[in-house]
Formats: sequence, structure tokens, C-alpha cells
Amino acid sequence: MTPRSIAFRLVASSALWVIFTLVITEVVLAGLFRNHVERSFDNTLNVHMEELLAFSAVDEAGRVIMKRHPSDPQFVRPLSGWYWELRTGEGDVERSRSLWDQRLDVPIAELGEKPNAFSTIGPHGKPIRAMTRTFTVPDGDKPFTIIVAGPAEAIETAVQEFVSTLVFALMMLGVGLITAVIVQVRYGLWPLKHMRDTLADIRAGRTVRLTGEFASEIKPLADELNALLSHNAEVITRARSQAGDLAHALKTPLAVLTNEADRLSGESRDTIIEQSALMAGQIDRHLSRARVAGAHGVLGARTDVHAAVEGLCRTLRRIYEERQIEISMNGTEGVAFRGDRQDLEEMLGNLIDNACKWARRQVQVHAEVDKASNTFILEVIDDGPGIPDVSIKEVLRRGQRLDESIPGSGLGLSIACDIAELYNGSLTLGASSSGGLSARLSLPSG
Repeated sequence: MTPRSIAFRLVASSALWVIFTLVITEVVLAGLFRNHVERSFDNTLNVHMEELLAFSAVDEAGRVIMKRHPSDPQFVRPLSGWYWELRTGEGDVERSRSLWDQRLDVPIAELGEKPNAFSTIGPHGKPIRAMTRTFTVPDGDKPFTIIVAGPAEAIETAVQEFVSTLVFALMMLGVGLITAVIVQVRYGLWPLKHMRDTLADIRAGRTVRLTGEFASEIKPLADELNALLSHNAEVITRARSQAGDLAHALKTPLAVLTNEADRLSGESRDTIIEQSALMAGQIDRHLSRARVAGAHGVLGARTDVHAAVEGLCRTLRRIYEERQIEISMNGTEGVAFRGDRQDLEEMLGNLIDNACKWARRQVQVHAEVDKASNTFILEVIDDGPGIPDVSIKEVLRRGQRLDESIPGSGLGLSIACDIAELYNGSLTLGASSSGGLSARLSLPSG
């Protein structure tokens, strides 16, 4: 998943929302648990206060005294964190043995006739949770206050243990939810991946239509794409037919003009024949370019190179049977051309035919795939006389012939070069190891 993908955006937004929700949940639950622990602790303090009230009495002098002390050992162990005090109006104080010789520091504002729980600092600077209440008894002449306190550390320990367990549980829940989101997004977007893979198959030429079952939301899109592919194929076929018809319609009048010119004499005859040949060459060139431009980049255009080469070699062996030209091929199995078969056959046909014209005995067709650039090279080699380096550029010019004794129009190599360039390929000529000509055709691989 890349940052610009739909899957990443869905997963990232869901993960952020899950994390935000779980953090808020942890804060709220921790606060609620703390309140619960404090209320439970306050209830314990209130129970001890009622016990102390039950143990209090009024002596003959009207003073409040403790008949007995609570039996809870926490109030006996020195500085245990559990303390109590009984205070009267004259400043008399009775306290638990756990306080030893110290007193609880209770602000006057915290004293009152209603139970009041608060947090403060106890002996040795340790935090405590205390509860106070002022009582008045019928036989007593003055009110008295009971203070009960316990260690706040017990509250913090319980809260920390709860928070630790809660964080672990919420983390596991978050991981589970994010995993579920990833699975859901993957499953939900699978039809789009299937469509992308099918489109890749169409571009590679393995199929011509979007096939398979699609989700109801994207099925209309698949149907429209199939309709567009069919329409595109029909347009290309119609354009090819019209190009062929136009070529036939123009070449027939040109042939008539050429034949009529043969009956003439003088300079006019040569001019008409020359211009007619030039017009025929231009028609061939531009119609070829128009046909290739229409076919280039069409989805699903893919040609088996081995089948095309094999067919051309079989045909040319028959044509040059009298000269006993041996045409061999290797490395073409499994190679595919990302383009139209007719265009490949026209390029190769011109190259192999040209090689056969000049070869003494042997013509070789070799294919090599370059996976790094997603291209392949078709090399046509002959054992003929070759071409001087200074003449190679001249040969690629349209209508240029180095030897007028060999039949031909001089258009084959230039047409092959034009078609290759329209497919973003190239045609290069050079000397072969046998001394003949090597024509290397670089084309996109399918």
C-alpha cells in the first residue's frame, strides 16, 4: 500500500480513529476506576469512623473519651499509614498508636458535621486519604471530631494495576481492530485489483476483454470498458480497411498514368514516370505510417514473434528456392511483440527479403530479449558483400538504392525504419561477423 493508494487512506484513517477512540476510552475508564476505588476507600474510612463513634463515651466530667481502641492491627503498627484521632473543643486529643507522638495535619476548612473525605499529607510526608466528622452527644457539653486516615498509596497501586491491565487489553483490541480493517479493505478492494490484473492481461495481449465476476458497484464500469475495447477494435479495423481502399484507389490511376507515359517520348515521358513513381512511394509511406499510428498502443495488441518469423521464412525459402538460400532462425521461441502482426511482418519481411537478395548462401534471424528495458532485438544477418559504413545512412533514405542491378524499389529499409520508430523502436545497420550486413530491429516486448 503506497501513501497515495485508496487502501492506505482507508487503513490509515481507520487506524487513527481506532487509536484516538481507545486513548479516550483508556482515560475515561481510568478516571471512572479511580473514582470507584476512592469511594470504596471512603466507605472503609466511614466504617472505621462509625466503629470509633461506637467506642466513644462521656465521663462524669462531661468529656468525651474512648472506652476502648479499635482492634485493627493497622492502627497499632507505628506509621502504618492507618491513623485515627479524636479531638475535643479543649484541644484534648486521643489518637491511634500508629501515629506514635505525631498528629494529623487537618485544615480547619475540612471540619464539619457531615462526613468529609479529602487527600492530604500525613506523617513522614506520605500522602494519605482522610475523613473527618464532628459529632455532638446529648450528655456531652461540647462537640468532638473524629478523624480517620488511610494510605493513599493503596489507591494509586490499585489504579496503576488496573491501568496497566487496561492498556494491554486496549492495545490487543487495537491491533485486532486494525488487522480487521486491513483484511476488510483488502477484501473490499479485491474486485479493483482483479480489474487491474485483467487490464494488464489485455495490455500484454493475453486476453481481449475484462472477464470474470465483478462486484455490482464496478460491474457497470467493466461493461463500459469492454464496450470501449470493442469499439476501439472496430475503429482500427475500419481505418485499416479504408487505408487499403485508398491505396488501391490511388495506385490504379497512377498505374494508368505510368502506362500512358510509356507511349510518350522525350523528356515528358521520363518526368511523368519519375513523378508517378515518387507519388506511389509517398502513398506507400504515408498510408503505412497512418496504419501503424492507428494500431500503435492499442490495448491487447500482441504478436507471437516465432510464428511470424516462421511464416516469413517459409515463404521466402520458396521465393529464393532457385538460389538455394538457407534461412535459419533461433531464439524466437517465447518472444512477443507488443504490436500488430501485420506491422511486424512488414518490417521483418523487408529486412529478410533484402538479406536474401544480397546473401550468397545463408541468412540468419536471431532474437534476444532485454528484460531491463522491456524490449527485444531481432537481428537479420546475411553473408553478402555488406555495405560500407559511409553508405549506411544513404541506404535508410527513402528510395535510395546502392546497386540498380538488384530488383527493388529502395523503399523496404526506410519503411521498416519508419514503422519501428512509430513503435518507439529503432533500426540500425552494421557489419556482421561473416562480413555481410547485420540489421538490428529493436521493438517493445509483449
